[in-house]
Amino acid sequence: MSPPLVSVLLPVRNGMPYLPIAIESLLAQTFGDFEIIVVDDGSTDGTAGYLRGLSDPRLRVLSPGGLGLAAALNLGLAEARGRYIARQDADDWSMLERFATQVGYLDAHPDVALVATCADYVDGHGQPIESAWTRTVREQQDPAQTPEQLLAMMPLTCCITHGSVMMRAEALRAAGGYDQAMVPAEDYDLWLRLLPAHKLLKLPDRLYAYRVHDDQSSTVRRSDQMARVIEAKLRYVRRQVPGLPRPVRLVLPCNDRGAELFRRVGPAEGYDPGIRATAASRVADVVVVTDFSKVPYYAMALAAASECQQFGNLFVRNQAQPA
Repeated sequence: MSPPLVSVLLPVRNGMPYLPIAIESLLAQTFGDFEIIVVDDGSTDGTAGYLRGLSDPRLRVLSPGGLGLAAALNLGLAEARGRYIARQDADDWSMLERFATQVGYLDAHPDVALVATCADYVDGHGQPIESAWTRTVREQQDPAQTPEQLLAMMPLTCCITHGSVMMRAEALRAAGGYDQAMVPAEDYDLWLRLLPAHKLLKLPDRLYAYRVHDDQSSTVRRSDQMARVIEAKLRYVRRQVPGLPRPVRLVLPCNDRGAELFRRVGPAEGYDPGIRATAASRVADVVVVTDFSKVPYYAMALAAASECQQFGNLFVRNQAQPA
């Protein structure tokens, strides 16, 4: 029997009552050449019993115990036989034509390594929601769709819904898979490690439903997530500008919660956040604008003062770059 074209990675820990909806949405896909690798990562609710009751031959269940999210994903990746790797979260669902659309795009565009989709946002009961966050996503993140737009936007903020992606297995494996130390921002870290060598793309179609509820990881571990996001940004900048000194002289002109996180996380990544804002024009290597509304202003001001390279809300001044 030939391997399936698509392998779906679905890690789960205590996925009830949402897991059946997630799996049913996959089994009903209009494109059928796939396998679902469910990694039951130490569930203690009814997840294991539900999975035992399923008999679809496309479903494979691994039960390694409590590995952690990234390790569970990497285990699924090691077992995956497909040329394409799709993701699905246990509390979300996919529209019926999602796989057909993404496979068609990847088949037709061999230069693209990953294709995501826009998403609908629903509450714990599956009802559409609208909030300040969803409006920000619609206005600022959803328009980032082309490889060029995603390359520019991604260093500023994660603008891809993890569960919506389908990617080439060879690109994911070449990038080293997921980093357990970066959970719960393991997806953002991966996107930045794929860039800029690989093209990422997001379809405008809303082919994925993202459930917003109080028990999801991004809600429970919000502070940890933001710290890992900052780590991922700082590592990305050092990869793109390998000539940065150590430590990097970092200036934070805004005094907000984001700046406090940079002060806490920066030293471990080789960034010294002790430079005062008034000294930025003379000695700073990297300027970090944590108030996103002020990023365009600083982009114009720094460009007028001297040449600099922008990575989202981080600006690398010309004297910090290699000759």
